[in-house]
Amino acid sequence: MDIRQLECFVAVAEELHFRKAGERLGLSQSALSERISALEQELGARLFFRTTRQVSLTQAGAEFVQDAKKILSDIEKSVSNVRHSAESNLRHIRISGVDEAISMLLPKVLLRFRETDPSVHVQILEISSSEQHSQELISHRTDIAFLRTPQVEDFIASELLYRQPVVVALAESNILSAATTLSASDIAEQPIVGYPKRARPVLHDVLWNAFRQIGAQPNIVCELIDKSTLLQFVAHGLGLALAPAWVQNIAPPGVTFVPFEPCDTPIELYVAFRTAGNSETVERL
Repeated sequence: MDIRQLECFVAVAEELHFRKAGERLGLSQSALSERISALEQELGARLFFRTTRQVSLTQAGAEFVQDAKKILSDIEKSVSNVRHSAESNLRHIRISGVDEAISMLLPKVLLRFRETDPSVHVQILEISSSEQHSQELISHRTDIAFLRTPQVEDFIASELLYRQPVVVALAESNILSAATTLSASDIAEQPIVGYPKRARPVLHDVLWNAFRQIGAQPNIVCELIDKSTLLQFVAHGLGLALAPAWVQNIAPPGVTFVPFEPCDTPIELYVAFRTAGNSETVERL
């Protein structure tokens, strides 16, 4: 059974005349009759009563015509939706990114981009997991991703944008705030606000690796994902925290920052994208 057979059946059912239905479809009467006969044979049911003077629907035909119209209508809607989606996606960009990219980088980038592409609609999703970014790109649920680790995939390319140091965020009232640098040994006795590994794997590993090198464990009093909330905890003296240097731009009053050394793992930011199948709008951005 194919779409054309259904179209032929519906046309005959509505016209109740093979010649008129054939003219409507651009088919000869014999070609139309052959298609209807093939459909009836496939269904195993007679759809029309036919005489030399009259055509009428059988009971099976009367019931099937409603289903056939619905099928054709659904197909038409699906085709229309696909075409509309293809056209709109040319002016639609989906971006996923870590918190730094979303809050510090994207506003400047999009402001510049809108000078040449003012009508583009941008959908933004904040994701912390680089693995999830990769899956979003492969499945075409995002077009551009800003993430912490490079991606090694057949259909994804990633480029390093920049590196930044890790700093210790602590309350100004903390005696360690006057230090020029701080190491794991310096903060070993301090309460620490940490990160769950699943959400902030890079910073989690920086902290734990530093303490592993001195044969100690960090005194973690709580774990948070959101850096704005984490800085509020630090400001109130609940603990200090390791953070990428960019958070100095969003710090509340009462928080100071000291370089964390030695730190063998700077915080990196990459941009990732599909190597093929992007719209011109995505390529321009």
